Amino acid sequence: LESPSIFSSSSDKQVLNCPVHVDPLIDRDPASPPARMPSPADLQDLVIRGGTIVDGSGAKPFVGDVAVAGGKIIAVGPSLNLKGKQEYDARGLVVAPGWVDAHTHFDGQVTWDPYLTPSSAGGVTTCIMGNCGVGFAPCQKERREALINLVEAIEDVPGTAVHEGLKWEWETFEGYMDALARRDLACDVAVLVGHSAVRSWVLGDRMNQADRPGGHLNCPVQQQEVEAMAAVVRDAVAAGAIGFSTSRAIYHRDMSGVLMPGSLASSEEMLALIRAIGEGGGGVFGANMDFRTYDDLPEGQMDMKKIRKHWRSEWSWLEQIASESPGKINMTFEVSSEVADRLKEVEKIMSRHGERGMLIRTQVHARPQAFLQSIDSKMNLLYLSRTYDKLDKRDAQALLKQMRDPNLRNKILAEAEKKYGECMEAAKAGQGHQFLGLVSTLCLDWMSRRGNGGFGAFSTIFPWTPGCEPLPEESIRALAERQGRKPLEVYYDALVPQEGSEIGVLWKPLNNYWEKSCEPICRVLQHPFSIPGVSDAGAHSGVFNDANGPTHLLTHWVRDRTRGQTLPIEFVVKKQTSEIARLFGLADRGEIRAGLRADLNVIDMNSLRMHKPFVAADLPTGATRWMQHVSGYRLTLVNGQETFRDGEPTGALPGRFVRNPKSDASVFKGIAPSVAWRSNGASRTEDAGMEEYALQRAQGGGASAIARIAREKEKDAAKGNLRSRL
Repeated sequence: LESPSIFSSSSDKQVLNCPVHVDPLIDRDPASPPARMPSPADLQDLVIRGGTIVDGSGAKPFVGDVAVAGGKIIAVGPSLNLKGKQEYDARGLVVAPGWVDAHTHFDGQVTWDPYLTPSSAGGVTTCIMGNCGVGFAPCQKERREALINLVEAIEDVPGTAVHEGLKWEWETFEGYMDALARRDLACDVAVLVGHSAVRSWVLGDRMNQADRPGGHLNCPVQQQEVEAMAAVVRDAVAAGAIGFSTSRAIYHRDMSGVLMPGSLASSEEMLALIRAIGEGGGGVFGANMDFRTYDDLPEGQMDMKKIRKHWRSEWSWLEQIASESPGKINMTFEVSSEVADRLKEVEKIMSRHGERGMLIRTQVHARPQAFLQSIDSKMNLLYLSRTYDKLDKRDAQALLKQMRDPNLRNKILAEAEKKYGECMEAAKAGQGHQFLGLVSTLCLDWMSRRGNGGFGAFSTIFPWTPGCEPLPEESIRALAERQGRKPLEVYYDALVPQEGSEIGVLWKPLNNYWEKSCEPICRVLQHPFSIPGVSDAGAHSGVFNDANGPTHLLTHWVRDRTRGQTLPIEFVVKKQTSEIARLFGLADRGEIRAGLRADLNVIDMNSLRMHKPFVAADLPTGATRWMQHVSGYRLTLVNGQETFRDGEPTGALPGRFVRNPKSDASVFKGIAPSVAWRSNGASRTEDAGMEEYALQRAQGGGASAIARIAREKEKDAAKGNLRSRL
């Protein structure tokens, strides 16, 4: 190999010694062996020769060949005495299993984009959809608007794009899965049935009524309704859903700022719905849980005693499920790196669950989730200027040329500085949030209000770099101090470089950067109960795009990191492939082993690169999103067929909808139509007069909150009232 230091600790870099964790519940499942061992006379479909094989098991890389036929791996070993119809010279390249992404939101996009861009171009061969309790099934015709609004509110998937692109061919979840099964895709997809859609199906407008004034008293959920929801989940799993997901986190809210339906479910409801996974045959419970939301209160008003009580309550019903359904239900939940030092606190709980047959894995981001900004993005601080706000931003290159004009620059900066000063004074005086939407998100810096000294205005905004691990002295504030200039001037000039055609991109971490480095992420990634995840591919792309998290694991954590230790490639690959596949019961993939599916990546580690993010208008109706290209993938196979070669699609679409291998079709009752809520008139999708409440709840929030503020900005702009939201 040209770069042996990538694969061992023989270089001057310190590579962490990460022991391979073997859990008895996910130990290597026996592969389906070929009908007979291949002979030299057999002609294989493809033989990949001389690659450095990182097989997904955690074993050390080795040089060898991989033979593929009929969509499966036929043989693996050094110098195989086999011939192929095609042969690929992989000398100097890495051969790894295709990536399995545990947390995506392609539920709508999968119906109009067979490539699930950008995931499939970055080596992802299996996507798990339906996370965070949201999705588009089950859904009555009269509830479509409600679910579209909910997905837009939580996941920042533009409602206009969904209206245009989504072809409703279903009502029930079984109908949705059948629609997926009719599609040819560039990668496989499996899907969780979401709590919000299930509640909407049975309760209709009452799906999250309990968080509205008097709702929990006036519209309580009845026992028969809980039983109906459980029956819907059971049937979905029995018909092929990979499991069930929910969100019980205070930062997830609908378009009115009302908590997600899952956050309002009682322990009894949660028990019933998770039990239904086991009744349907078994699967995964996917949860976005903060384990602290005992009531809808601002952070500063939370009672620590009640938080601890709520923590114990949440884990108590999880432990009850583990003891009731040994081996049938696994669980995964998101965790930010800020709790890295508390993982020992839950490790005992997770180990205890494992002993009872419930495998639990926490998901952690491969890199900090971060708010991206450019001159053509939906939000940046230059919107404080009326002049900038009125500029046509549809042609980014024309806009860049225009903004290089010194007179225009001075005018924009003067207006922005004036309004910024007004906003800061309003903030100090506590005069409401009418000025604070954009500015508090970008500059007041909610991280500084949580005891992280030195993280003030502009000190967590950085020029984008591929590693996403900048030093504090690289921030806009630090640059301004060294140059003796105002931060807004440095901010402007970073977005508008004076030379070249590349638009500047700024990066502001929203989480996973409390220690001003990625060291906490490193600690969580090494934890035996963690998997990389929460890419949110298909979502939040008005704020960021983390779909290429698997590639970031290789470029940053294996190869390029300079601010700390790196991780062994065999460790990272196992985490991103076989560990996730086994968690979801997909025993036919995740390793390079005879008898398994030929989902493979051939990667040039020397040229593997994360390119600068950019804004693309490629969604239905021309809606925009952040995109990021990668290069260095020489070959990607799905089910033995080439889907990408040298970064370009081949046109082959061998990906399919994957039904849950544990599904028990014998328990399917087809209950959904008989328990469906039906409207007696117009369906309410948003409460009038709650917009201000929603914006209040958005202050200091994450990606969902930023998207909410952006939508309100666009609404006010249409009404000629933009200034009130800035």
